[in-house]
Amino acid sequence: MSQNYVLDSGNSKVNFVIKNLGLAVNGSFSGLKGIITFDPKNLKSFEITASVNSNSVNTDNKARDKHLRKADYFDVEKYPEITFKSTKIEITKRINRYEVEGTITIKGISKPIKLEMLLTENGTKLELKCNFEINRRNFKIGDSSMILSDTAKMSLLLIANQEAKK
Repeated sequence: MSQNYVLDSGNSKVNFVIKNLGLAVNGSFSGLKGIITFDPKNLKSFEITASVNSNSVNTDNKARDKHLRKADYFDVEKYPEITFKSTKIEITKRINRYEVEGTITIKGISKPIKLEMLLTENGTKLELKCNFEINRRNFKIGDSSMILSDTAKMSLLLIANQEAKK
């Protein structure tokens, strides 16, 4: 039977690394929220709906973070959330690994994405981990900056707790 799991925003993480002037810049987003529906015996019921506050971007540099919130980057006033919605899941040949297809939306631009997720079920808790890359230019982030790499390496950790039965 399908069970809903609520993301634990305090322990779930969205991290990224992107090269700027050839140097790696580490950053993160906080306040991840969403629901995962999961039944290992019925993968057709699987669903992830998650969002993060784009204003929470943090690179440990206040001036850079302020610039990233502006219209040429995340435009947080107009687009306050970055979202992901799954559309399909398949088991891979690797233990506890699933290929998850979905749509990521940044700055109002939606693009399909495939993620290989490691899923661990531990009683009333789910943990999903994955690493992937996105091309920032597909989402009009930073426009045609020559000093910023087009590719950002993303790391996602979703910790979710079983929703209490009503």
